[in-house]
Amino acid sequence: MYNSGVTTKSERRSLRLTESQDVLLRRAAEARGESTNDYILRHAVEAAEADLSDLRMFVANENEWSQIQVALAKPVAFNEAMVKLLTSPSVLE
Repeated sequence: MYNSGVTTKSERRSLRLTESQDVLLRRAAEARGESTNDYILRHAVEAAEADLSDLRMFVANENEWSQIQVALAKPVAFNEAMVKLLTSPSVLE
């Protein structure tokens, strides 16, 4: 999600930070070989994805709920890789 390839970036965000925060972010970005902007954006998107994946309750309107119900009602299609995964002993066994 961070770097979607061909999608043109059109939105802007502005940050206010202390001098020490700025120095720290610049040094970390430089150590990773990234621009400061790319470094901050990558970490912000990763944090947002983690925060959203931790949500326990989602709100859906009627149309979205119908789409969820349709998706859940479809039969499961197991491909060869899935069958192998589910029938092989786990690393804990």
